[in-house]
Amino acid sequence: MKLLLLLSFSLIASRPQGAIKTAAAPPQKSCIESFKHFRDALYQNDLEALKSFFTFPIMNPSNEVWYLVLDEKELQAKKLEVGQAAPFTEKDFERYYKKLFPKSFVNRLLKIKSVDLFASNEAESPALKEGRTAVKLYASVDENEMVLTLNLSYSTAWKEKNGEAVDGGESNVIYTFNMLYSGKLHFMNVQLAG
Repeated sequence: MKLLLLLSFSLIASRPQGAIKTAAAPPQKSCIESFKHFRDALYQNDLEALKSFFTFPIMNPSNEVWYLVLDEKELQAKKLEVGQAAPFTEKDFERYYKKLFPKSFVNRLLKIKSVDLFASNEAESPALKEGRTAVKLYASVDENEMVLTLNLSYSTAWKEKNGEAVDGGESNVIYTFNMLYSGKLHFMNVQLAG
C-alpha cells in the first residue's frame, strides 16, 4: 500500500507545471483568452509575449523547424543530421520567429474567430491570393488529445506550357499546440507536408 501511495505521489509531482488535471478539459474561456493572446502577440510583434507559449530549446523531431526558417545555403551550413534533432534555442527563436510565423500565417490567423473555433472545434480563414497561390488557415481543436492544430495551406494553380503542366501543387505548414489544463496554449512542434 505504501508503495502504491508513493508511486501516485511521484506521478503527480512529475507532471509539467500547469498540467495537473482539475477538470475533464481546460476551461473554454481560458483557451479562448490564450488563443487571443497568442494572436495579438504575433500581430503586435511582441516577442516576450510570444516566448511565453514556448519552452526552449525546441526539439523538433525531424528538424522541420529549421527547414522552415533557413534557406538552402543556411541549411547546408547548419549540417543537420538525419534522426538527430538540432536544438532551436531562445536566441534562434528571437532571430527567426518571423520566418517561423510568416506574414501569411499572421494574416490568416487574424481571420479565425476564437469563439467559433472553440465552440465547434474547427474554423478556417478565407483563402487569400498571393500571386497564383491561394493561402488558407485551417484550425482544429481535439478535445480528447487536448491539442490545437493550425494548418497553413498553400495551393498553387497549375500553369501549362505547350499543353504540359510545369508547376503548381500544394504544401502545408502544420503547427501543433498543447492545451494545458490551465487553458494556456503551449507550442509542441511544426510539421511540413507537400
